[in-house]
Parts: sequence; C-alpha cells; structure tokens
Amino acid sequence: MNRLFKVFTRNSKSSSVDIVAQRFIQAFADHGIQPAQISRFLPQIGLDSLRSNAALLSVLTPEILEHTAKLFGISLKWLEGADSKIYEYQYCYKQPEIFIEQLAAIQARMWDDDIGIPFRVLTTSKALSNASAAYQPLIPVLVEKIANVGDEPIYRYTVFNDGFDWSHPPARIQLKAMARIAFTLGTTVVPLLVVKPNVLERTLERELIPLDYLHRGLVSNPSLEDYALSEDRLIAKETEELPLVMDYIEQHDLVRLFVEAKRRLSTLDLEAKAVPEVGATVPAPPKIGKREQNKKLLWEPVVATAQALWAEHGDSLHIAEAIRRIKRMPHLPAAKLSDSAIRKHIAPHAPDEVSGKSGRKPNKST
Repeated sequence: MNRLFKVFTRNSKSSSVDIVAQRFIQAFADHGIQPAQISRFLPQIGLDSLRSNAALLSVLTPEILEHTAKLFGISLKWLEGADSKIYEYQYCYKQPEIFIEQLAAIQARMWDDDIGIPFRVLTTSKALSNASAAYQPLIPVLVEKIANVGDEPIYRYTVFNDGFDWSHPPARIQLKAMARIAFTLGTTVVPLLVVKPNVLERTLERELIPLDYLHRGLVSNPSLEDYALSEDRLIAKETEELPLVMDYIEQHDLVRLFVEAKRRLSTLDLEAKAVPEVGATVPAPPKIGKREQNKKLLWEPVVATAQALWAEHGDSLHIAEAIRRIKRMPHLPAAKLSDSAIRKHIAPHAPDEVSGKSGRKPNKST
C-alpha cells in the first residue's frame, strides 16, 4: 500500500474530524488513484497537504468534498463522516426507466477509448435458472469512465441496491429486459461477474467500492443478455420467457426511451455537468460527426470485445483466434465483414506479444 495512504489509515490517536481526511484519501485510493495523483484532479491538494490528517484538513473545503462526491458518485454524507454508507441508495426495481436513462446517458458521453461495457452484473454464480426456487442474487452496476491517469482508466460506479433475485419472476423479467436493451440498442454485452457471497452482501449494503470485482472476465459465459435472446441464437437461454420480456419492454416503452434519451443527451455537454469544475483537469470527450459516429458504433463493440478477450486470455490468444471468436458473435454488426477488416481494427489494441500483431512474424495459422 502506498506510504502516503498509510499515514491516514494507521492506528493513532485522532480527533473525530480525522475521518474526513481518511475517507477523502480512501475515496481516491478505492478508485485506483494514489494520494500523490490527487492533484491531477484537484490542484488545490498539493503533496504538502498529504503529510498528515491535520495538513489535509486545513485545505479541504465543502466545495472540494462536494466535487469529490460527484466525481465518484459517492455519498457526501459518508465523505463528511456523517454516514456509514459509501453510496446513496440507488433503485430501479419496477422502474426500469431509471436504469435505461442512466445507461443512455453513460453511452452518450462515452470516451472514444473506453472499452464500452457499461452494464455489468455481480452475482455469486453464473448458473442462473428460472426453474430453481433457490435464492440467486444479482447486483446491476453501471460503470462509467471519468478520466485517465497515465495509461490507467478511472471509473465511477452506480450500484443498484434493489436486491434482485433471479428466482423471483418479476425481477428476472426486468433484468432480462434491461440486458436486451443494452445488447440490441447499446451494442454491449452484459457480463456476469462472480464474487463471494460476503462481497456481494457488502456491495449491496453500500460498504465497499467494487473496483476490484468489475474489471476481470468481461467476456463471460454465459452473459446476462444470453437469457434475453431468441431461440435461433445458439447461446440463447430460457427462451420460453422471451415473449414476457418483449411484452415488458413494450409496456415500459424502453426502446423509444433509450433511443430518444441517447439522442437528446448526446447533444449536451454531460461531462461538464457530471463533473463540475473545482480545479479538475479531466476533459470532456470530443464531439464527433455523424459519419464518425456511425463508424464508432460499428467498430467500437468489436474493439471492446477483442480487448476483453485479451484481458481474460492474455497474449496466448493470437489475433486469428480473436477474429474467429468475433465472427461467431452475430450480435456484432461488423462480425459479417472480412477477416482483414476486423484485423485492421483490433490489431492495434492487441498486447505486444500477441502472435500476428504488426511488427511480429505471424504464425502460419494467422
């Protein structure tokens, strides 16, 4: 652990306000930001301010605390030491419109270099079954990139605390509808990420920031959208419930809501609204023209899928195999295009040691 972080977390006599300094440092550390990097976001916080609780407290202001809470989507009351819950309670059960609006907003302001998988689900098992009455908990999480620190992306998380249970039909149908919208209109997979029961419970109770559990295994088998596909898809599961899912989507008008929300929000400078300026140096993503937008919608999911595959398999997955896997994913519009076209777009994103990457002698199989 970083030495500066230890200054704020070691056991020592402290006043009741020291918790504010400790939680301020924790908020950044739990999002992958070391104390010495905080000034990239808040130039007011110099290194001298990080020598002790007292030094940090002398420069913290209500405005800085409020900005930090909004930057990471965490509770201002928690940051101020007035509450034990890191996040405000978020809900969307029986109100999928809340989730769809937020998903559309994230996609509307998505960074060009983002991996593009904003909807992820924490669960204790991928073996979901609508035939089982056993408790099958799931936590929907929205993941949004907010900055780069060097080569590392920084994200904020919206954790929905409804306590979804796959064995409960209304909750299950809603989750399937949300996954289908994300997959068909948002062109994103919805990975199921397995965690231990105590991690799931702590996340649901708003006791931790789930950074460590949301960025591995993003190409999951199955994924949540597999449960909302038609029976002509080989990977489709529980297809007998698809009519109920489609009725749910129509009843809540989710297709129109997503399309209109994304179009409307794309015209706004949402990054400035989501991250108010308090000396922050995080730029908003640049606007792009319609032609570039269409190109982005075609290739961004392919690149994101390839990056997720390499994140999971490392450099043992050569480019030819990545292409083969992508071409077996009919939900990707670009999967129908030529191998060379796909190679052109994914090769620059391959790890340096991947076979078949430009500058390396390819294997015969590539």
